Amino acid sequence: MTDSHDSPPDAPDAMPGGWREIYHGGSPEAEEAHFRDLADIVVGVQRTNKLRSGSQVSRRTFHAKIVVGVDNAELAFRTDLPSDLWAGDFTAGARLPAVVRLSNASGTVRPDGSPDLRGAAVKLTLPGGGEHDLLMTSYPVSHARDATQFVEIARIGTGPKLVVLTRMLAKLGPSETARVLRNLRQANRPSPGLALESYWSRGAVLWGDTGPVRFRLSPLGPLGGPAQAPAPMSDSADGLRTDFAARLSGSPVRFALHIQKYVSERLTPIEDGAVEWKESDSPWLAVATLTIPAQNTLDPNGRATRERVDTLAFNPWHAPAEFRPLGNLNRARRTVYAASAREWHAR
Repeated sequence: MTDSHDSPPDAPDAMPGGWREIYHGGSPEAEEAHFRDLADIVVGVQRTNKLRSGSQVSRRTFHAKIVVGVDNAELAFRTDLPSDLWAGDFTAGARLPAVVRLSNASGTVRPDGSPDLRGAAVKLTLPGGGEHDLLMTSYPVSHARDATQFVEIARIGTGPKLVVLTRMLAKLGPSETARVLRNLRQANRPSPGLALESYWSRGAVLWGDTGPVRFRLSPLGPLGGPAQAPAPMSDSADGLRTDFAARLSGSPVRFALHIQKYVSERLTPIEDGAVEWKESDSPWLAVATLTIPAQNTLDPNGRATRERVDTLAFNPWHAPAEFRPLGNLNRARRTVYAASAREWHAR
């Protein structure tokens, strides 16, 4: 990626603000055919995970274990939200009902104490009856630069542990293998508690006339201050679930939603998901607060709600056109997530 405004031969013209998307194979049609091939590989990974885990049913290819599932949250936008950040139904003072799914990122169900990424998926109900999904993960960038690399790493990861490094070196080369492994070591770690994590979109989405942005959820305390420190995890199997339930038993859990604006292809690339948009180049702007109200998530009603939320399909393409996902990784998710959802819904 460069900061030049000269369009590559296979790229569309630059949009206002200088950003562009570059399609694999030179066109949306060629890229979509490639994504269908990747989707077949991902479904194969999904089936391998099922066999390896001994499960009788298919699960999501990633984020298989739901930790928290609630359907009575709310996303409230700042009453003083600057007008240049308004887009669609995201306007000053808007309050939108939200379903929230918090999860461990592994494709198999593992103890909560295991090193892992964590995921946040928020499904907003819009005033006109549509929905808008926001998907995030607990590390600022992806380990993969694009969808092809992501799927290749996932496929290698399902193979025998002894040959993973050899195969990765053969496919990616020494430099990229070192970068990927460094990212995975830093991102996959025990969690202090899902109410204390930050969650990043990692890829960019369109934000109306504001242009491309990345977004992030950051933890807030009950009164808007820092979130409280975690209690010792007493149960490594479902410790994150019980910790979150304990927090919700007496007070709401809240997160601040921030966005970060596109600056340039060099500093804030659209197509490379492994490059962090640094705060020094593009400051985070607070736009809204996500509130999960106090409730009992472990009683029969709470468990039933969690199970119901776990049947929902979350996809960044569940969004109005003015919030279109951008970049190769995000474009692939439309096709790959749909194929994965068909597989695990077949259960």
